[in-house]
This record gives sequence, structure tokens and C-alpha cells, in this order.
Amino acid sequence: MSELQDLIKPKYNSIDELPYRQGAIGIIVDSDNKFLIVQMKDYGDNDWRFSGGGIEGDETPTEGLLRELTEELGTDKFEILKESKQVNKYDWPESVVINQIKNKNRYFKGQEQHQFLVKFTGVTEDIVIDPKELKRIKWVNYDELKTHFVFDNQWEQAKEVLQEFNIKSA
Repeated sequence: MSELQDLIKPKYNSIDELPYRQGAIGIIVDSDNKFLIVQMKDYGDNDWRFSGGGIEGDETPTEGLLRELTEELGTDKFEILKESKQVNKYDWPESVVINQIKNKNRYFKGQEQHQFLVKFTGVTEDIVIDPKELKRIKWVNYDELKTHFVFDNQWEQAKEVLQEFNIKSA
């Protein structure tokens, strides 16, 4: 029996029975049409993503997103413009599933992310990142997103949602 199978029993018979964690991400755009991307504390130097996180308890995706943005970025100067019709659903590598169970007692096989277009209504100085969650942030233009999104299918998925929001390369 594998380490993962040992960890999930007796709650689950197989990894297929594990649920997906519900999450929300914000595609944050400023007045110059730049996108805010974040580097999580445990990411490598070239790994970036849009800001957001898990939905807790009975929160709606909108409530969860606004809470996560405020926690990670230290400001509430955001206006949600639209929610995508697409939910980004993906499986985690086995090592991530094991880490989630061992370190956070979270039994999930992956994540389903609700995606939102968000306008940043403040100035960059309003942002104070939470060092327990983030290493750094960066504002980038549309064409730079591709070089910063290195995870499997990350850029392709982001591009689909941006097209849905009628956002294209300059």
C-alpha cells in the first residue's frame, strides 16, 4: 500500500473519492491595464499565479475571494467586475495531496477555482503583503503573463478566461 493510501484510509477507499477544494482567484487589473500576480511563500523564483485561495465554511466564492485578497495583500481596495463561467478544476500531484493531509489535515485531491475579474481601486503602496503567505508581487502586462505562468496548463487556462472577459494582447 502506498503512503497516500495509508493516509486516506479509513475515510476514503481511494484518491478518486477525495473531494476538490473550493477556491477563488482574482484576475486583478489596475488603471494601467496591468495584472497583479503573486509569488507564494513556497513557490520557486519563477513561479507565479493570480491572487486568491480557499473558500471557507459557508462563504460564497465572492466572499472567499475578497477575504483572501485582503489577507494576502493587506488592502480591501478591490471591486469585483465579473465572475467567469469557467471553473478551473485540476488535480494536484500526489506529493501535494500527501503534504495537505500531513501538514494541514486537509483531504483534497485537487482544486476547483472560481475565477473573477477584479479592478484594483487603490495605489500600489496600499498593498502590504502577508509574508506568511507571499514572497512578492508584481504588476505585468498581458504579454508578460505567459512567461510568468509556468505550471501545467496555467497560461492556456488563464488565456481562456481573459478571452471570456474580452481582454487580449495589446
